[in-house]
Amino acid sequence: MTGQSRRQWMRFALGAVSVSACRKQETRAPGLQEARLFSGADGRPVTEAEIVEAMGASDVVLIGEQHAHPLGLELAAALFEALLATGASAALALESVERDRQAKLDAYLRGEIDEAAFRAAAELEGERKFPAGHRRMVAAAKAKGRPVIAANAARALVKRARLEGLEPLRTLPPEEQVLVEVPEQLTEGTYRQQFTALMGQHAGVDPATLEGFYRAQNVWDATMAGSIVRALAGGSRPVVQVVGSFHVDGEGGLYQRVRAAQPSAKVWRLSVVAEDAAALRAEDRGRADVVAYVGPLPAG
Repeated sequence: MTGQSRRQWMRFALGAVSVSACRKQETRAPGLQEARLFSGADGRPVTEAEIVEAMGASDVVLIGEQHAHPLGLELAAALFEALLATGASAALALESVERDRQAKLDAYLRGEIDEAAFRAAAELEGERKFPAGHRRMVAAAKAKGRPVIAANAARALVKRARLEGLEPLRTLPPEEQVLVEVPEQLTEGTYRQQFTALMGQHAGVDPATLEGFYRAQNVWDATMAGSIVRALAGGSRPVVQVVGSFHVDGEGGLYQRVRAAQPSAKVWRLSVVAEDAAALRAEDRGRADVVAYVGPLPAG
């Protein structure tokens, strides 16, 4: 993970667990004006048509995005629209919408409420919370009558995991149990090491606070993985999960949990990288099936 992508992910993660953070936004460097797409295995340039074909041949597609990056979001939306145009029985799963908002999301998809009412109910008001790329993807699913899944855990329950631990979540009443997946254990290894290195750079994060953040991260991963598995059981192929790239890159926790839950499923990944590059960089080899360079996040 690059320095810029770490900072962008940090902003999202800390905001989601109600901790203030700030980062210096960089202006877009001159050069690339379109995404550059490369195989994460061998660096071969790939086309959008090849990507759509690979998505359609998969059970699960994980799109690791850079939150609020317009070009990255445009790319994700264009790929999803092209996938649906093939007739695929796809479902869209969103990290940005929690399970307790599913009823309002479904009402919007059925045309019972308008977009403004849905966004207000889901607390998605403002461009950063529901950017144009996400709107395009939801609109594409709505037009084709395909499911959109509120994939993440209810915000209040993630907060409890962070502050109180996982045990209180194991004894929730049934109506709350469906809003979260409680992992049996935390993901260890490279994922934890990268998380610790990233969060440890932030002033004021002591060991106890860091562990709480990591519990919350694991609850997100477990819940999104559970949502994907449910969609697969419901007959959707592929399930396209849009999520911050840290969750899926390399040994990302969501990627690990999906693979563990569905060992036979074909899981395909696209990683959006907020850098300019004319060829696959050595540090990005193995990051995902396809790496997309979209340039630094524009200032604003």
